[in-house]
Amino acid sequence: MRPIRWLVIICVVLLLVYGASPYFSFWRFRAAAQSRDAAAISARIDFPAVRVSLKKQLVARFANKTSSHKRWSNLGPTLIDAIIDAYVTPEGISALLSNPDALKNLKAPREFHFEFDKSENWSKVKYAFFTGPRSFVVDRDGIKLRFHFTASGWKLYDLDLGLTDETR
Repeated sequence: MRPIRWLVIICVVLLLVYGASPYFSFWRFRAAAQSRDAAAISARIDFPAVRVSLKKQLVARFANKTSSHKRWSNLGPTLIDAIIDAYVTPEGISALLSNPDALKNLKAPREFHFEFDKSENWSKVKYAFFTGPRSFVVDRDGIKLRFHFTASGWKLYDLDLGLTDETR
């Protein structure tokens, strides 16, 4: 009976550690973003997945409003790629989290100088919870940060800025 009791205790402890791990990981991500630590931010983001996520949102946002323009079909994808290349960096992600309205005031990619909100308020987190066994979502001031559990821990793989009306 004693080995079974130890096995149950170990399983409960592991389950509690796993349940707390995304909260701890988000806290570390938040601390890295606040301190603008590029290396720490890079370690916690799956950049290819975030690029795909933002590209889908921007294409959906601008495709409906500009579908009647002939030049959009030629120039639009190039502009979206330039925007994504500028913003999907450790500094760009920090700037987007600091100022969610940054994409509304777009500038030419060469003119990107990220301005950080000095009074960054992380208390605007509305909720944070599991959406699956290996996925976790944090809603901060209308931005949904989706984390996925990988072999190297929890990583940000989707940054939903609420640019589209569709729900995920």
